[in-house]
Amino acid sequence: MAVKEKKVELIELFYDLIYVYAISRLTMLIEEPVNGIIPLSGFFLYLVIGFVILQAWLYLTNYVNRYGKWRWYEYVLTAVNMTATVYMANTISPRWNEMALTFNLAMLVMLLCVAAMYLIQTFVKEQDPAAAKNSLTILSVDCLLYFAAFLASVFQAGDVVIWLDVAAVLCGAFLPFFIRGRFDADIISFPHLAERFELITIITFGEGIVGMTGFFDVRHFTLRPVMVFAVILLLFGCYVIQIHELCDHHRVDRALRLMFSHYFIVISLNLITVAFKFLENPEANRLLTAGLMSSAMLLFFTAVYSDSVYYHRRYRLTGRDVMIAAAALAVGSAFMFFLRNNVYGFLSGALIAAGGNFTMLFIKLNEKREEHHHAEQVTN
Repeated sequence: MAVKEKKVELIELFYDLIYVYAISRLTMLIEEPVNGIIPLSGFFLYLVIGFVILQAWLYLTNYVNRYGKWRWYEYVLTAVNMTATVYMANTISPRWNEMALTFNLAMLVMLLCVAAMYLIQTFVKEQDPAAAKNSLTILSVDCLLYFAAFLASVFQAGDVVIWLDVAAVLCGAFLPFFIRGRFDADIISFPHLAERFELITIITFGEGIVGMTGFFDVRHFTLRPVMVFAVILLLFGCYVIQIHELCDHHRVDRALRLMFSHYFIVISLNLITVAFKFLENPEANRLLTAGLMSSAMLLFFTAVYSDSVYYHRRYRLTGRDVMIAAAALAVGSAFMFFLRNNVYGFLSGALIAAGGNFTMLFIKLNEKREEHHHAEQVTN
């Protein structure tokens, strides 16, 4: 089966930047602790909105991957989608009742734009119109839920609104498993999809660096900003080696695991940024900060390693690899918990967790590269 190749266009990069802006604003929901901790209601709201935003990004990304040829109407509808995204991002606030109406209206507009593109595909019938109808059905259900959430927010039924948004996320995630129809995997370009996920993750790393600029005080040099930057750089290295180097992008696959794993990769990077901000906030409970950083790193590496199913044939995630990764996380977390009141002790723990995983992946990559290179020389 031939692998579908597809170039990532510049407008897609522009589109990703706007969504990462929306994701970066999520930290507003949890970066100000109440009595030293994050209220459960605020954290729940953070997770719901985070998944809603990422799902909206994925809807258009999937359409472009399968059908997009950047005709005039696709440019127009994408521009409307991006405009609504900026409005949606600027509504994000800890005060849910104030943001719910505009947030859900913007989400409805964003999804209607994608639904319109799929509807056009069912008429032009250039490739697999049955799959386009399936996607349109799923989007229609989500649009109805966001419309209901918008109406509920008009009548200030805040509790109902949030659960309607939860239902929309769950429907978007699980309806594809029930509404299958006839689906031809040939319409999916795995290389294009992998590149899009890499790009939005790399931009998210960039946003994390921007969020850490407050550590770099030009008047008072300390090792803290250097250590913070080193942690982010090591996490970035882990991601690049695992997803870009070890995984084989030249394949035919629906890429469902790749999609779901990147939801959690982006969310975990956002949480790591929040944990670093808590480290500089004297009002934040230090036990909470250690727990948040440890949990976010565990989520990040679990999501990253779940994509090992896409490895090149010469690579394999072994039990030894998992043990080394788990040991680095365990030792690093222990440092962060027991030395939580010492900034350098805490950051040393984060460096151990990230550095241990990076070292394992780096050695794995280079050992197999050398073996592969030696085998090629013998063959030639």
